[in-house]
Amino acid sequence: MFRTDYCGYNVHNPNKDSIYRPEGRGDYLFLHITSDMDFYFPREKKDKKAVYKYGMSLTKVRAKKGDCILYTPGYFQYYCAVSAFSNSFVHFTCDEDEIRGIQIPMNNLFHPVDDEAIVDTLRRLQFEYLSKQQRREKMIDLLIRELLIAAERSISIPTSEVEKTEVYASLSRFRVGMLQRCSEEWDIEKICKETNLGRSQLYHYYKAFFFTTPKDDLINARIDKAKHLLSNKELRISEVAEQSGFTNIYHFNRYFKRECGCTPSKYRLGFSIFL
Repeated sequence: MFRTDYCGYNVHNPNKDSIYRPEGRGDYLFLHITSDMDFYFPREKKDKKAVYKYGMSLTKVRAKKGDCILYTPGYFQYYCAVSAFSNSFVHFTCDEDEIRGIQIPMNNLFHPVDDEAIVDTLRRLQFEYLSKQQRREKMIDLLIRELLIAAERSISIPTSEVEKTEVYASLSRFRVGMLQRCSEEWDIEKICKETNLGRSQLYHYYKAFFFTTPKDDLINARIDKAKHLLSNKELRISEVAEQSGFTNIYHFNRYFKRECGCTPSKYRLGFSIFL
């Protein structure tokens, strides 16, 4: 069974604070970093890139927002905030056979392709830790298991060229359908559900494949549709906005002017003169 007596979600320490535990702790520590940190790891003295602190030869590694690390019991821990200090964490214990086989690099930083599930599980874990609800210990056990599985899955996302091609084909099919139905409501939760991608994965692949974001892509498609509808003089501007997928006339006018350099009314006037 996984147990914890200490965890925190989005915790802030004083700026440039540091944690130094030369003998580690007697439990596992899972960290999700939310501000730039410098981590130090023991290395042999022959390592030319080593730095020397506390009379030891250490290798410094800069961790960025979203990086994670799983420390094992008794392992050297030393990390410092570059400026602001914030992270989420859980200290936990378990029987050795319960964590054996988990495919997470231990005592080394790793960067999840998608950390959304990790963040959500840490948030729920903190809530459960502070609660006094029935079967609290059992729920904590399940959440720590969920956290480790989420971390394991996040670093085993397909990266081969064949798998990237499959993601591209699937996302391209979805994109065509979304843009054809651009007047529908498309929030990020709906897009993630229909593409079977996490939020971070979606933004990463969308930007890499189409050089834009889902939101900007959708706005451009709606503006194109609006320009076509504006040729129909029977439609009011508000009706054009609604049929193009804009529920707010102010947002419609602002986006239209940004993309076309003029208001919808002036665009329609110019279109009429041209005809």
